[in-house]
Parts: sequence; C-alpha cells; structure tokens
Amino acid sequence: MLRARHSSRTTLPRAVLFTVALCLAGTGPTASLVLAQTARPDRVNWVNPRGMITTDTGTITKNSLDKVVIDLGRNEKSIDSKKVRSVAFGAVPPSFNEGVAYFDRRSFENAAKAFQVAAGDGSAREFVKARARLSAAEAYLLHGATDPAAFALARAELETFIEDHKDNRELPSARRLLGRAQRLAGEAAAAAATYDALYREASTGTEGYPLKTCLYGGLGAAEAYIAAGNPNKARDLYLDLESAATSGLADLDERSPDRRDFVLLLNEARLGEGFCLLARASISQARTFFNGRLSGANGNAPLRHGARLGLAEALLAEGKVREAQIEFAQVSAIDHTDRDRVARALVGLAQCSLKLSDKGAHASAKRSLETVRDRYGDTPSVLRAQELLQTL
Repeated sequence: MLRARHSSRTTLPRAVLFTVALCLAGTGPTASLVLAQTARPDRVNWVNPRGMITTDTGTITKNSLDKVVIDLGRNEKSIDSKKVRSVAFGAVPPSFNEGVAYFDRRSFENAAKAFQVAAGDGSAREFVKARARLSAAEAYLLHGATDPAAFALARAELETFIEDHKDNRELPSARRLLGRAQRLAGEAAAAAATYDALYREASTGTEGYPLKTCLYGGLGAAEAYIAAGNPNKARDLYLDLESAATSGLADLDERSPDRRDFVLLLNEARLGEGFCLLARASISQARTFFNGRLSGANGNAPLRHGARLGLAEALLAEGKVREAQIEFAQVSAIDHTDRDRVARALVGLAQCSLKLSDKGAHASAKRSLETVRDRYGDTPSVLRAQELLQTL
C-alpha cells in the first residue's frame, strides 16, 4: 500500500516545474519528483557525503545507471547515480514544455500526447527524450482515473522506455512504474512478476539499482501476489522484505534522507501477515493480528494507520459494518503518509455506507468513490471505485 506519499506540488512557479505523484510508491509512488525547467542551466540534486542535499548547476552530459555527469563550466563533476535525488533539464523541446503546462492544468491526456512528441524529437538529448517518455507514462496513469484504457497506454510507454533506454538512470523507476501500470490495468499476476524481478536486483547488486527502489519492488510484488490470489507467495515476500528493510535501515547513517522510506517499508512488511490472513479468509485471526499491531504502534503513525485499515477490512468481512465504518473513516481522514492506503480506506468507507441504511448513505458512498476517482486515480483502489460508481 505504501506508495506515492508520493507529493502533489512544489512551491516554485508552475511555469518552471511540475511534480508527478507516484510510487512509485512510495510508489510509489517514495514520491517521484520530476522537474521540467524552461531555461538553462540543468540542475542535479544529490546527497553529499555529509548526508545533505546539494545542488549543482551546469549542463548534464550523462544520465546513466552508474553516474550523472554535469559540466560545471570550469570542470566536470561525476556523481554516483544512487546519490542523485532529482535532475532538472534546461534545454528541452517546446513539446516537453507543452506537456508540463498541460500536466499542471491536470489535462493528463493532452500532457501525455505532448510528452510523446517530445520523446520522438530528434533535436533533444537522449536522456531528455527518455524523461519525456517516462512523463508520458505518468500522465497516462493519472488519466486512467477517468479513462481506464489509459492504463494500457501507460504500460506501452513504459515498455518502450525499458526497451530503448537500458542504461538510463531512471530505468529502475520505470520498471517499478511498469508494475504499477500492469496492476492498474488489472494484470495482477504480470505486475507481481515485474515487481518481483525488480526486487531480486537487490540480491544481485546490479549497478544503478538503489536498495530502496528494489525493496519497494518487493512490497509491490507482495501486494500484487495477494491481488492475484497467491497470499502464500506474498507472505514469503513480506517476511523476506522485513529482514531486508531491517538490515538496510541498520546500515544507514542517522542523517540519511532514506531513513524514512526504510522505516515505512519495515512497517508495511510487519503488516503483511495480516493482509495475507484476510486473503486466506482467516478473518478472526486477521482481526487479532491487526489489534495486536494497533496496540503496539505507540507513536508509529504509519503502522497505526495500516493496522487500522486491516482491522477495518476484517470487521467488514465479519459483518460488523458500523465498527468497520468508524475505522475506515479514521484512516481516510487522518492518514497523510500513504495515498494508496487512504484510497483503499475511502473505498471501504463507501462499501460500509452502501450496506447501512443511514440517511444519505448512498450520496456519502458516491462522494467517497468520486474522491478516489478524482484525487487517487493512480492507485489500485480506483479499479474498485470505478466498478462501484457504475452501480450507483
């Protein structure tokens, strides 16, 4: 469920840059920050040896799996790609800027088409064309909230990116996003395989694959295995992920900006057993499990929200609709750590409303589902929201 806590805006002028919310979560959406600058120079934001974010300005000459190279004018600097947080390209085709403008206006279909033009512009640098291709996929994913056929278009863009840009720094992110696109297209088994393959890169030490990205792949795989009806495989992954996240967290410096992601990954892994129990219809055991996690959460807000969501789903499965409604409502109103979880809670809240005879229950359910469609259209819960909206 952890994904694109992934962010929605920046404080800089909208004409200068835009931010795409993912998983990329996460995702994922950790958040996937995509910057599009309308004028030179290029910028690279990276984590220096002291654990601080540093920005270098110049002209990027390489954006590959092993390193980013930027010409600073007086000299070149080579930065380990795993330390790079984001890049901003200065020289981009006009169609790229059109895509930025459309995206900023939430005209996602037009944004995707403009980015596709930029991806085929022969005058653009190769890594700019790659970023345009990835941006087209991200825009199609968000357009899928109102046009489910767009999820397949996003998948096609990502497959093209992976085929054409095998050494690009954003290849691991593109593979993770492909898993999400497959999941949103209703292809849970294919998504599980895509995510799982990304997760396995952690054990091979493939150059340019940050451990954090690989672990998010593992989380996506576990969730997709549950959706595909294979909770036993998911349980094995959650156990493995818990061990990997614990080890990865122990290796991080206290000042590392990645600590938050590893803590969140560890929380999700610790909750996995409960969701596997739900998938196996072991409802009372799941309720006991989530109650235990809830009582032990203390000041750990993400763990508490995740346990509350699991408890709500267990209560709903037991027919304790009013109790479930209260738990779903708390998650949807309070949780600001995970967009996927909020969307899932909103769908659960709508399901409770439809089962109760409260005055205005039908309208309340519709509002919750429309919120998922309009604000969380790039989360797996949009599929169920779309199904339920068709019945109202």
